[in-house]
Amino acid sequence: MAKRVVVLGGGGGAALSLAAIDDAHQRTAVIAVTDTGRSTGVARQLGGDMPAPGDIRATIAATAANQTVARLLQHRFVRPGVRELDGMALGNLMIAALYRETGDFAVAVQQMNRLAETNVAVLPVTAQQTQLMATLVDGHVCVGEVAVREPNKPAIAQCALTEDVAALPDAVSAILQADVVVIGPGSFYTTLHAVLLPKGIREALHQTAAHVIFVMNTTSQTGQTEHLRLIDHIRVMHEFVGPGVIDLTLVNTAAVSDTQAEQLSREGLHQLTTTPAEQQQLADAGIRCHYGALIERAPSARALWNKQDTVRHDRIALQQIFRQFLA
Repeated sequence: MAKRVVVLGGGGGAALSLAAIDDAHQRTAVIAVTDTGRSTGVARQLGGDMPAPGDIRATIAATAANQTVARLLQHRFVRPGVRELDGMALGNLMIAALYRETGDFAVAVQQMNRLAETNVAVLPVTAQQTQLMATLVDGHVCVGEVAVREPNKPAIAQCALTEDVAALPDAVSAILQADVVVIGPGSFYTTLHAVLLPKGIREALHQTAAHVIFVMNTTSQTGQTEHLRLIDHIRVMHEFVGPGVIDLTLVNTAAVSDTQAEQLSREGLHQLTTTPAEQQQLADAGIRCHYGALIERAPSARALWNKQDTVRHDRIALQQIFRQFLA
């Protein structure tokens, strides 16, 4: 029997979780829209008051049946002599153009879904313009996604939005009607907190009868979570969404190779690990976790635009866990 599944996140993490869910089920992706990276930032300026299209574009491309449109969405111009277009993703311009024509970001995304013939309903978490901001432990406030993930700054105390925007009604409705909701994986603050901040999302998570699964990240992230242990990540996320919301947290326990560990270290990252004592602390706190080998066995290189790569989850391993909730 087909079930209704909602994935909350952005970019590659959401695409991975979606790929781990059998396409016989009704899948919806609710995607963060506060990115201010170079390509997305320029596209937002073109759109005027448009939310960020970057993660939306990447998710639509990853779920598109029309591979020609998928390639166009991900195509980047490499023109050092044309500064505004150098590194620009064509898909960001396409969504900006649709927004300028329709005047409604949700409608623009819906039309892009149709053009790409996606097999997933890809929704922006909000159709309103806003920015992510973070208050650091020293009281300093960083505004904008790039500033929030800037390295070599004090630890992040909490995140918020510059405008108190409402979640897209269709996104809230999808969560309320879901059988399973998956949060992550994804950048801890700039994606996962960002997608949960619009008004109505966390409220819907409290109200839904769905099983809520949090896919815990595999590594720290420079500028975001280098100060947090694995157990801290889990506690912060559970406190952020509220008690009793997350039913299961997926935690990888397989060690990366020496080569991967060296590569992570060169990029200022480290693998997140846990101890039996910490696992007992989580259990004592009523936090249910699944511990297992959840990372790719033979990782392949991938091209990222101005962002760090991390240790990716194994699609088959996630699929086997998700199927237990979708039977």
